[in-house]
Amino acid sequence: MSTRHLAGSGRAEILAAATREFADQGYAGATTAGIARRAGVTQPLVHHHFGSKQGLWEAVLEALFQEFHQVMSRAMSEVEGADRITRLEHLLRTTVRFNGSRPELSRLIHTESSSGEAAYEALFTMLRSGPLSIFQRELSAAVEDGTIRPVDPRFAYFAIIGASTQPFTEPETARRLWGLDVKDEHVISQYADFVVDQLLRGLLAAPASSRSRPTPAPGKRPAARKPRHKRG
Repeated sequence: MSTRHLAGSGRAEILAAATREFADQGYAGATTAGIARRAGVTQPLVHHHFGSKQGLWEAVLEALFQEFHQVMSRAMSEVEGADRITRLEHLLRTTVRFNGSRPELSRLIHTESSSGEAAYEALFTMLRSGPLSIFQRELSAAVEDGTIRPVDPRFAYFAIIGASTQPFTEPETARRLWGLDVKDEHVISQYADFVVDQLLRGLLAAPASSRSRPTPAPGKRPAARKPRHKRG
């Protein structure tokens, strides 16, 4: 037996395999036997390191959310003291790039939120204290200082998260329809730029000169200017 299969080894391989298995099958569909096969280790070794499927699930969530927190903390430090728009652009671009490199997290959230079963509880606790708290803090600050329009944060959350994750949860659709490899770093970077441009264009507050102009009521056109008569 290779040293990889001895007790005390193989933990990283098991964790990586479990992350993919949970993302593919959901918590209910995943098994420690399937995870062991995917990792190339024995099932008893899985239980040795993580105790149970529940223990493995919690370890996967902790690793994913810790990685997200580290990436976002580094991104926030890189734009510390920058103007609000620069800050929003950088954080949004970082979010898209993270989801492109780690699509398992958004897939887990989607699958378990759809099922609403017990496994979602631990996930939601980490989601609320991680991505959700960052989102709420940054969005509230941008609204307060007038950088973006006073949007409904409930709808803004799903618009931003949806735009940031959807291609990476449908890699085969992207490949067949558009010939896009959404695992390619260049494609991820291009898509991040696109999301930043489109979302911020819709969220940014209008300039003061635009805001001062009255908006015509629905279905009505602005009154046409009366032509000036030339003096004879």
